[in-house]
Parts: sequence; structure tokens; C-alpha cells
Amino acid sequence: MIEVLVTLVIVSVGLLGAAAMVINGLESNRNAYLRTQASILAYDMADRIRANGAQLASYTGFAFDSTGEDAPDLPGCFTSDAGCDSAGLANADLAQWAGALEGADGGVVLLPAAQGAIVDAGGGDVTITVSWIESQWDDDDEAFADQAQNFVLRFNL
Repeated sequence: MIEVLVTLVIVSVGLLGAAAMVINGLESNRNAYLRTQASILAYDMADRIRANGAQLASYTGFAFDSTGEDAPDLPGCFTSDAGCDSAGLANADLAQWAGALEGADGGVVLLPAAQGAIVDAGGGDVTITVSWIESQWDDDDEAFADQAQNFVLRFNL
């Protein structure tokens, strides 16, 4: 009888360890997904800026925080038959990017508490920063804690 109880304890500890590994793996996969989404959003904006490089000044200085504001509206020229000039296209690009950060495109929030900023570093160098909150294990508290993460993309036009 004692042998059966010892076996049950050993099996129980093993199953608890396996469950902890699965939970840790799921959290790591989620964080990797968030990093991938941040990368996609930053490169999307970089491609938009490259395609409309003459309007770099219209893009730079833009900052968006999905927790405190709504995404800007698309300019009227975006849906008109005449289309947008390069300045209007820059405004449309920024509105669509802010909408993606906010999750307005289809209602899917790609990044929790997303923020985005575009800075002209001079000489054609541009920095795009995408920030978000992700859950990570804190060894000191022995619990998951929210931590701010950044994805920074620097490129030259």
C-alpha cells in the first residue's frame, strides 16, 4: 500500500511539472506572437514611408497611443474618385497605421496597449518605435508581471 502511495506522489509531481512547462510554453508563444506583430506593424509603416518618401516631413513627429486616443480619421480624398495627392496619402497612411495599432481594422487588437512613434533622425534616417505591454515571469515576485516592450526599426530612405 505504501508503494502505491509513493508512486502516486511521484506521478503527481511529474504531472504538475509537465503542466507548468505547457503553461510556460504557451506564454512564450504568445510573447513571440506579439513581437512578430510589432515587427509587421513597424515594417508596414516603413514601406509606406519609402513609397511616399517625398512627404517624409508629413510622417515624422507622428505619435499614437491606443490607450488614450482614437485613431485619426482617413482623409476624404482616400475614398474620392480623384484620389489623394502625396500629402493626403501620408495622412491616410498614418490613419491606417494608427488604426492597426488600435485594433480598429477588423476589431482585432494586435498588441495590448500599443503605441507607435515616427522620428526623423536627420539625413534621411527614420526611426519607427512600436511599444506594447506583455506578460513576463518575474523571478523576484515569483509571478507573471506586465512589462513594457519596444520594437525599434531604423532605416534610411
